Amino acid sequence: TLHHKVCITMILFMAWSISITCQVNIKVGYTGGFTKAPTMNNVVDRFNADFLKNNPEGKLDDALDQIKSLHGLEIGLRYRVNSVGFELSWHNMSDKSDVFGTLNDKSSFQDKWFTSITEYSLGVENYFGNFGYGASLGYRTARIKTDIVGAPRKKRLVTNESGLASKFYLIFQYPGDKVGIAFKPYVQVPIKDIDISSFDQELNVQLNNTYQAVKPQEERFFMFGLSIVLYNGRQ
Repeated sequence: TLHHKVCITMILFMAWSISITCQVNIKVGYTGGFTKAPTMNNVVDRFNADFLKNNPEGKLDDALDQIKSLHGLEIGLRYRVNSVGFELSWHNMSDKSDVFGTLNDKSSFQDKWFTSITEYSLGVENYFGNFGYGASLGYRTARIKTDIVGAPRKKRLVTNESGLASKFYLIFQYPGDKVGIAFKPYVQVPIKDIDISSFDQELNVQLNNTYQAVKPQEERFFMFGLSIVLYNGRQ
């Protein structure tokens, strides 16, 4: 019937319009962030102080560093319709620190720690020209690992805690026919804190075998930073 022909024509026209106005792009790039991490860094500072206190005849040649920044890889997909985009992203940021010292009996003490934050997120973006803004909700996991004596290439998982976090960011993009680049300064606000008491326990029991960490010890990992990503295809 004429009604059916009109409906089919409208559906085909809408599908054609969507194919013209929609783009799907793969993104890959770098992401980095800064954090104060007061709870975790308090544990680090207390460990360094206790090491010197418990080993007055020893020396702390290389103290355990505070965690201040993390960086790593970001990948994902963007589905864009006109001035609105939807992004599915994954990133992994990490940092590491060594501690090296001499005990009272002149034997060496060495330890390595690795901190990482992995996140899966879904975001919505709005663009106007080469600028824009966005927000995302992510599920992130904080992992703290230490080395295994006698197995330098392997690590032992000490802390593995997950929770939701929201992110808000600006967009400065330079599109291209084949590759585009975008700079995204962001701030990330955790919705759920992360308990790092297991890190405190594993770190400080090395100095005092009767040590018992206070539980829980909540860390927010509030972060601000920058993502620099490349998008393939037509922008």
